[in-house]
Amino acid sequence: MIARSHISFGGNFLILVGGQERWKFKGGTHSYTRKIEDLGKLLIFDTEKDFFAWSERLKIVNVGVEIGENEASLIDYKFPDNCNLIFGNERTGLPKELITNMVKTLTIPQYGEVGSLNVAVAASIVFYEMKRSDKSKYVIEGEKFKSVD
Repeated sequence: MIARSHISFGGNFLILVGGQERWKFKGGTHSYTRKIEDLGKLLIFDTEKDFFAWSERLKIVNVGVEIGENEASLIDYKFPDNCNLIFGNERTGLPKELITNMVKTLTIPQYGEVGSLNVAVAASIVFYEMKRSDKSKYVIEGEKFKSVD
């Protein structure tokens, strides 16, 4: 679901950290998921250190998404032109030592009784807000959006 939303909102690279073997799809993966995987640009890094070195070399700003008191609100955030959005494990979130490598950590304001969102839902919301904030103009051609900038 994250890959589908990432591609739908015009994301560049979908980056996974943890080595190639960890991210191989199993044989039973739905064929549509495999098609989505082919549409994206997948980068896999063995370690967080490798990922952060790559980001630094390309001058890409790393922005985390996490629940906490010290994070900036997604509502007020102005995304940099060239940034990675980093989401943690659905159960444990982003490790504290990883957060220290972020330029900013964002939180999605939530108002109901449930304290957190599924990571795919959270990613979709952030992807949407990032795309919405770039003020690009779009038209609908057929059943797809196309940028007119």
